[in-house]
Amino acid sequence: MSKKTKATLAEIIARKKQGEMDKLSVKYYDSEVLGTSIEVRKIPLKKFMSLVEDMEDEGDAVEGLDSMNKLIFEVCPMFREDTKEAMEIYGVKEPTDLPSAILEEQMNEMKDIVEIANTFYGLDKIEADIKKG
Repeated sequence: MSKKTKATLAEIIARKKQGEMDKLSVKYYDSEVLGTSIEVRKIPLKKFMSLVEDMEDEGDAVEGLDSMNKLIFEVCPMFREDTKEAMEIYGVKEPTDLPSAILEEQMNEMKDIVEIANTFYGLDKIEADIKKG
């Protein structure tokens, strides 16, 4: 049995402040379709969970695609830049439809970006444990 140390509130606050600096978690996805890296950023957990819940609740593939688009739109700043121009060029009505349009509807790339987003919250570890068990 390992001995746990008790942290004071001051120590927890100091860790939290350090965590604020670490909070800007960023990873990159190398898109073959675009021939460049796409920045993927951590978003607040509450917002992430709401988007993931929407994905899990979607019954058909079209609704699932909408949910993936929304999540990717939120975690990848690139899709929120110059949205009006991009919407015109790609012929989409909603800004959240840009990820699938820009990624040429390559579900494998979209799925990879969602998996990178999952790693910010430890969901990749949970899925690995479930597969092992």
